[in-house]
Amino acid sequence: MQNTLFAATFVVDYLGMGISLWLALYLLARGFPSRVTIRAAIALFTLSVFFLSASINLYLQIPGSTAIRAIMLTIGLAVWRDLTPNIISPNTHNKNEWIVAAIYIFAFITAALLFGTHEVFIQEQTNLLFVGRMKLGYQYTVYAIYLWCVGLSILYSLQLRRKTGVEQVNVYFVVASILIVSEIAYGSFSLALTSPSPRIIQDALITVGVIFLGISVARHQTLVERRTALYELPIHALVTFIITSVYVVIAWEWSHMMTAVILTAYLAVFTHSLYGLVSEIIGTLAAKRESEYRQQLRHLEKDTSSEITLETRLENGLKLLSEILEASGGFVATRHADEFIVTASFHSLDVKTTLPKVEMAADNDIYAPPENLADAVAWIAPAFKDAEQLALVGIGHPREKHHYSADDLDLLTEAASRVASILALSKTQSWESDPRASLESESAQLISTLVTNPDPKFLKMVEDALRNLSDIITLGQAPLADELKISGATHIDRGKTLRQDLMDAINALRPEGTRPKDSLPREWENYVILHDAYIEGVQNREVMMRLYISEGTFNRSRRKALRGVARYLLEKPRS
Repeated sequence: MQNTLFAATFVVDYLGMGISLWLALYLLARGFPSRVTIRAAIALFTLSVFFLSASINLYLQIPGSTAIRAIMLTIGLAVWRDLTPNIISPNTHNKNEWIVAAIYIFAFITAALLFGTHEVFIQEQTNLLFVGRMKLGYQYTVYAIYLWCVGLSILYSLQLRRKTGVEQVNVYFVVASILIVSEIAYGSFSLALTSPSPRIIQDALITVGVIFLGISVARHQTLVERRTALYELPIHALVTFIITSVYVVIAWEWSHMMTAVILTAYLAVFTHSLYGLVSEIIGTLAAKRESEYRQQLRHLEKDTSSEITLETRLENGLKLLSEILEASGGFVATRHADEFIVTASFHSLDVKTTLPKVEMAADNDIYAPPENLADAVAWIAPAFKDAEQLALVGIGHPREKHHYSADDLDLLTEAASRVASILALSKTQSWESDPRASLESESAQLISTLVTNPDPKFLKMVEDALRNLSDIITLGQAPLADELKISGATHIDRGKTLRQDLMDAINALRPEGTRPKDSLPREWENYVILHDAYIEGVQNREVMMRLYISEGTFNRSRRKALRGVARYLLEKPRS
């Protein structure tokens, strides 16, 4: 019986340690810097230390470890109480901040009294499977009163939900809080009882409470903060469990010591979860910097002063292109008879540099530079207007990454197309509308193309949604519907709305006039590729034959068309 209780207690403590530590870092990575997430992460981390000490204590008795566990529980409960109104009834939080402040002060006093107290816990070295008992005295009195104050305060916060009329209840958090309050009641009575109480009951209540807390916070991030998806939780948990199991087996084969196995498991979960946390924080900071940078670009996009020269417009475009692609620089060389002369440059070839003429077919988007330019230039894109090559747009080598992605090169070719339109307008002497306004419009479109270059993750969402264009049920549950904040009474209504938005985006790419029956001009490529593939369901090979283009050109044009649809969805005003 004793061996069974020992094994069961170890399993509960071991699982509680791994789950609470993993959840703390996983939720923090997905929700930083949300105040709900930070508080939940602190509570879970302190409970992971509680379980770590409890697990090790079964095999290695360390004086004062019971007090450490009591301190961790004290801190965790204080943060749990602070977390409660943020999830249950956020509107009442400001009205009761004095309660939270009082709990934190009480927790500090309790932790200070428990710190370094060995003699207050009875038979600490032999009381392995039972709740640590305390001598009756002022330390027990303060600790017991604190536990009951926190427990009652948590129940009070749960009760406030009914008074404030909160309709959508986070049931998982309510269950987690009830389990924790039950643990408080069981633990506080067990502290002073003469006969010992099994520790497994207390630890099991905390472990299950931790699981429900993690689910509740993940649910809050998904439904309220729109930060993560619930389906990620079990997948990430399974991967972490497999990795940790490998480390645990190695540690046991190496040492045959349970304390080494426990510490190895804790470090494995911590290091691998910490790596994910750091990656998410770096990604968040990068996205923030990109957002700030794009705001500056949009400010530049609105600057359409008629005093800006053609060279200045091209230089502005090159600067933006270089910054977005993280390129060392770029240039635009315009065509003069049988040669190209650099007209605008940003940290690249000198202005008025002469480049040899390279005849390109209108469906050839990009090529590597000649050997004499290879040190300064990475790629060159010809700029065509109505099958006439007007210029070359080149970019330097990447500043940090090893090579440009396919999306980067697609953006280069699209920018080259915009440059061709600007140059064509600048050479025209008579326009139906105001010439200056037309040039400003084309320049603004070049800047807009660079500014609104969609994120690859968003492009993937758009592509997945287009593949399910005929399935409104799948569309209603698609991540793109959440990203665009499409609302509806049911997921079917959301699917219908998203489908219509996608159809409108594809139709927005359609040129004016009737679609030619024979050979299709280049301006029809974007529309035909998406319309025929996703609306008519035509195979890609047949679309290539209709357009008389190669597979490489088809793939580049398809990515360009997808970016056009993505921009349309991002720029479309929503009520």
